Amino acid sequence: MFEPLDASSWKEFFFTIAAASAALIGLIVVGLSIHADYIAGSLTHRSHARATLVVLTATMAIGLVALFPQEPAWAGWEIGLISLGFASINTYNNTKALRQVAWRLPRAAWQRMAVGYAIAASGLIGAVSIVTGAGQVGGLYWIGLETIAALVWAIAGAWRFLIGVVDEQRP
Repeated sequence: MFEPLDASSWKEFFFTIAAASAALIGLIVVGLSIHADYIAGSLTHRSHARATLVVLTATMAIGLVALFPQEPAWAGWEIGLISLGFASINTYNNTKALRQVAWRLPRAAWQRMAVGYAIAASGLIGAVSIVTGAGQVGGLYWIGLETIAALVWAIAGAWRFLIGVVDEQRP
């Protein structure tokens, strides 16, 4: 049985999360460099790229923090700060982009933002349950949900903006 507050039982999981996130960051940076001028000139693609890289970086950082030998409460605080940090960075970037389009976005864009905040919320719930020692609330299971959802969300986002760039560049 897995302990929801003991990261030592989750080492392979968090190693895999950190490695997958790092690999995806590298692949996305290569994809961005191929189409850098076009992406830099597009508010939509630049916003997708930025959000995707922020989420993947946070996911990698959470995976690495979970691997540190430390007290569960400290890990909870660190994971909570990372989750709050990525939500804050994306809020700042989203607000900046939204002002440029007078807060008018397609419904799908609002839905993608909501999914991003739900991912961060699951991390915050997990972090609070770890810090308070309330393992019955879920602990690392919430963090597992956050990191898996973040990887899926980031892969979908990367696909959307990279394929979108290629589609828009076709004659």
